[in-house]
Amino acid sequence: MSTARLEMVVKDAVTEIPMQAASMDIWDKKYRLKTKSGEVLDADIDATWQRVARALADAETSEERRSYWYERFLWALRHGAIPAGRITSNAGA
Repeated sequence: MSTARLEMVVKDAVTEIPMQAASMDIWDKKYRLKTKSGEVLDADIDATWQRVARALADAETSEERRSYWYERFLWALRHGAIPAGRITSNAGA
């Protein structure tokens, strides 16, 4: 039996998923980090993704594993794998 190798194929890949106005409004009101006085701490949605990815990766016991999972969680968030609101809220948002 032979082994087939999976080659990565990228054809007309979308590099960014555009946010709808309603999505931006929900992010700003529910998930964007702000101080109690309302000062914005997350400059943009990517700052939120970084914060959430870091919170998820922080469950790991070694810095090497935290770094490994941080990169993967961040990639997933940036490419549209958005967890449910309750998960996002409990993971740093």
